[in-house]
Amino acid sequence: MLKKYQPGRPDFLINTDWGIPSDQLSKEAAESRGLKIFHGRWVSKTEKKQLKDEQNSYLTIRIIGSLLILFALAVAINIWQISRGIFLSTFLIVLYGLVVAACGIGLIRFARFARYLAILIFISFLVLPFTPLLADEKGSPLLIVLGVMGLYYLLRRTARKIFWPEKESNPADNKNKSSVLRKGIYLVVLFVFLSVGYFVYEMSQAKYMAADACMRATKGMPLKDYLSIFPKNDYKIIRRAEYIILVPERGMGRNYCSVSHDGQRITGSKTGFND
Repeated sequence: MLKKYQPGRPDFLINTDWGIPSDQLSKEAAESRGLKIFHGRWVSKTEKKQLKDEQNSYLTIRIIGSLLILFALAVAINIWQISRGIFLSTFLIVLYGLVVAACGIGLIRFARFARYLAILIFISFLVLPFTPLLADEKGSPLLIVLGVMGLYYLLRRTARKIFWPEKESNPADNKNKSSVLRKGIYLVVLFVFLSVGYFVYEMSQAKYMAADACMRATKGMPLKDYLSIFPKNDYKIIRRAEYIILVPERGMGRNYCSVSHDGQRITGSKTGFND
């Protein structure tokens, strides 16, 4: 028999003495009644489906909790390197790690507060890769995938019910309230995705504009002729003694093209990115 994840929650089939032991019923008799074997016990087809769903939900929640704890441990292991940065950013990262650790422990214990915290954390996973802090990190796409997967599993009906006390009104008994909350969360996630999509588009356009500016900077070309190509509304031009910087107005000003010159003619160019 499978373990009882929440012995005090008999409203879940997996937390009860479900099924008939295989040694108490012959195979022929069980099959004649349409029963299926599941972990050494005979159950109906409907019960088997329910048990699998409940088991997967419990295991997934604990796996998510364990992963969050590992994430917090990674912050702790790298605390020395993190502490070399600005005090405020270090404080925020450490605080974030502590919240993630508390959330992971809460999920393993199926505490209700942990589910709400986890939802906020996974939403932050969708946002952080598009902030200056993680914009250039190679692991950012993985963080987005984890955010989407975490939200999906925590917003499933069975997962919601696990965190809702049996004696209180639960999502099954109060569908209207839970439906409004769930739709609100989905709207937040949709807004985040639309914002992220717009941000990615703006950044890609800025990268293209910076590359285009450098491609037009032909070595030996008169500097005056080169600058006359670009509309003032599209680029911010920063002049220096030995070089000029063209920053596209799009993409938060993070992409740029640096054009070196001798005062009259272009001597070289290269693209760059501001962290």
